[in-house]
Amino acid sequence: MKVLLASISFATPYQPQRQFLALGYLHAYAQADPEIASRVTIVHRSYDPALLGPEEIAARIAAEEPDLVAATCYVWNTPDVLRTMQELKRRRSQVRVLLGGPEVSYHYERVLRQHLQVDWVGVGEGELTFRELLRAELGLEGPSLEEIAGLGQRKVRTPFLPAPRPYLADLDQLPSPYLTGVMDLDPVRQGALYQTARGCPFVCSFCDYGRNQPYHEFSLARVRAELEHFAARGAKVLFNVDPTFNYRKHRAAELLQLAIDLDLRALHWIEIFPTLLDDELTSLLERSPLVFLGVGIQTTNPRSMRAVRRVWQPERVAPLLDRLQGRPNVITSYEMILGLPEDTLQDFKDTLSWTYARRPADLKSFNLAILPRTPLESEVERYKIEFDPEVGHEVLATSTMTRDEVATGKAINDWHRLLQSLFLRLTRWIDRPAAEVIEDWAFRAHEIGYSRAAIEALHTHRIAPAVVEELAQLWQRFVADHCEREHRSDVSAFAREQLRYHLYRRRRTWTSAFLADVRDLYFGEPYAELHHVGVVTAASVPEVARRPFAPDVAESAPWLPSDVDLRAFAFDLNDLHRTITRKAVEQLSPRALQALLFTDPRSGAARVLEIDEATIAFVERLDGRRTLLEIQRELEELFGPRTASALPALRRRLEREGLFTPPTYDESSAALGRATWRSAFPESQRSYH
Repeated sequence: MKVLLASISFATPYQPQRQFLALGYLHAYAQADPEIASRVTIVHRSYDPALLGPEEIAARIAAEEPDLVAATCYVWNTPDVLRTMQELKRRRSQVRVLLGGPEVSYHYERVLRQHLQVDWVGVGEGELTFRELLRAELGLEGPSLEEIAGLGQRKVRTPFLPAPRPYLADLDQLPSPYLTGVMDLDPVRQGALYQTARGCPFVCSFCDYGRNQPYHEFSLARVRAELEHFAARGAKVLFNVDPTFNYRKHRAAELLQLAIDLDLRALHWIEIFPTLLDDELTSLLERSPLVFLGVGIQTTNPRSMRAVRRVWQPERVAPLLDRLQGRPNVITSYEMILGLPEDTLQDFKDTLSWTYARRPADLKSFNLAILPRTPLESEVERYKIEFDPEVGHEVLATSTMTRDEVATGKAINDWHRLLQSLFLRLTRWIDRPAAEVIEDWAFRAHEIGYSRAAIEALHTHRIAPAVVEELAQLWQRFVADHCEREHRSDVSAFAREQLRYHLYRRRRTWTSAFLADVRDLYFGEPYAELHHVGVVTAASVPEVARRPFAPDVAESAPWLPSDVDLRAFAFDLNDLHRTITRKAVEQLSPRALQALLFTDPRSGAARVLEIDEATIAFVERLDGRRTLLEIQRELEELFGPRTASALPALRRRLEREGLFTPPTYDESSAALGRATWRSAFPESQRSYH
C-alpha cells in the first residue's frame, strides 16, 4: 500500500518549512507501528499553487500511483486542496482521499456532503485516527472502518462520525517527526516548524485554534532533544507554532534559556501574549540568539478586548516592548485585527498608530474573519456582524462600524501592507499618527482611481512600470505636503526614489536585498549584510556614468555619498555602499546585454560580472519556492537540455566569482558600510523584509 501526504500551500522565502508539521506527526506515528511500517510506503510531498495549478499538482500525485492521499486544510489552502483532489479523482478514480485540519474538521458533514472527491475527514487530533485507518485498510487487528473514532465518513451517502476522538494527554507518546527522520530541515530554507504544546488556554472569541482542546505540553526533555537536533543540523530558521509561547512564564523562561545555552544560531520565531510579558522574559529575550517576536496586539480598545475575551494592558506592556525594539537580536512583529466587535474605525486607527509608535520591524493587520464554530460565530447577531462566507469569511460591517467605515479600514490595511516600510520611515520624519497619514494617502490614491481592486492588483510582482511612476509622483507630492505642514525639511524627492525602489523590488528587480535572500536560502549565508548587488544594461552605461543621481534627490538627501550610482542599485537607496561607483559601471563591456555589479566579498571592492539570459533565468528563480533541481527542470523547458545540463557549471562560476560568498571585510570596512547604510535616512531603522 502506498500513502502520499500532500502539503499544498503557497511558499514564501521566509517560510521555514514547506511540509506541514501536522502531516509529519501522522507519518511518524503511523511508521512507529511495525505492522504498518512493513506493509505501507509513506511519502511526503509539498506543492506550491503559485507555481503549479490543480491539474499539474494532481498529475504529479497521480504519477506516483498512491492508494491513499492525505492533506491538511487551513483557511488559506482549502480551495486549492479541494480542486486538486477533484482533478486527482478524475485521473485516478480508485485513490482514496483523507482530509484533516481546522478548515474541514469543524464542519466535516458539509465537506462530505458537498465534495464527493473526499472519502474521509479527520475530526480532531489525527495521529491515532490515521493509524487506525491504515490498519483497517490493511485488514489488521483493531477497530473496523465504521468504528474509528474521529473519522468522518459516509454511510449510504449520509455523513456520520462513529465517535469523537479523545485528545492525548501525554504528548510524548507521539514520536518526533524530526528525531525519527520522517521530516528534515527544509531543503531550500533550512528551517523547521516545531511545537512544545497543543491546545490554547485562552478563549479569544475570534480564534478557532485548539477550540475545546485541553492544553497539554511536550516534556522539556523532548523539546530539548528537538532543539539539540536542529542545532546539530545547522537550522537557519525555527518557527514555534505554539499559539502562546509565554502562557506559562516559567516554562517560557526555561525554553529561552535552553536556546541561549545551545547557542542556537537560527532565526527563532515565537508568538507571545503581551500581557504575560514581564521583566524576566524581556531580559532573556535581550540575551537570546536572533528572535522574531510575534506580539498579538489585536486591539488597544478595552471595550473590544472584553468583547473578544482577550484583555491586556497596553500602558504596562509598552515600556517592555520598547526595550526590545532597539535590540539587534530581536525582530518585533505585531498583529492586529480590523473589524472586532465594539471597535469603531477610530479605535482601529488608534491601535494602528499605537503599534506604529512602537517602531516594529513588521506589522500584520488582518481583516476580521468569522471562522466556523468560533464563539464569535454565535454572536454575529449580538454585534450585528455582517460577513461574506464566500470570501474568507471577512467582516463587512458591525454594530460599531458601517460598511463604508469597514471599507475605509480595509483600504488603510491594503496600503499599510503594500508600503509599510515607507510609512514607518515617514511617520518618524513628520511625527504624525500613522493611521492619519495612511488614511490621507488612501484617499489621495483613491481620487486618481486606486480602488480596493486596484490596490490588490499591486500586491503582486508584476506591477507595470507606468503604475510605479504614477504612484512615485503622487507619493512625492504627498510627502512634500506633509513636510511643509509639519515644518520639516523637504525629503520628498528622496521619498519618491524610496517608493520606486520599493515597488520595483516587488517586480523582482535585482537588488542587494533580493540577492541577500538568495544567498541565505541557497548558499548558506545567514543574515548577510554589506554584499551589495545591482544590475545595469550596457545601453545605460553612458548616462549612468554621466549622472550618478538626479539633482533633486541630491538636494533632498545631501547626506548621500556623492560617488554612489543609485541607478546601479536599481533604486536600492537603503543599502548604499561607497564602493559601487561610476568607475565600476564604466568597466562594463559595451557588448554586454546585462551585468551584475557587486562588492567583492574579500576586499569590498566593486566587481562587474557580465551575464547572459540563462544566468538571468537562473537567478530570478532563486526565490525560495524552488529547489535547485526544480530550477534545472524549468531551465530545460526554456533553453533546452544543453543549457540545463550546464547549470552546475553556472552555479560554480557564480560561486567562484564571489557572488554568493560571505563577506570577509575587516572591521573598519564593515563599520563604514553600516554607517553608510544608516545615513540613508536620518532617524530611520532597518525594516525586516
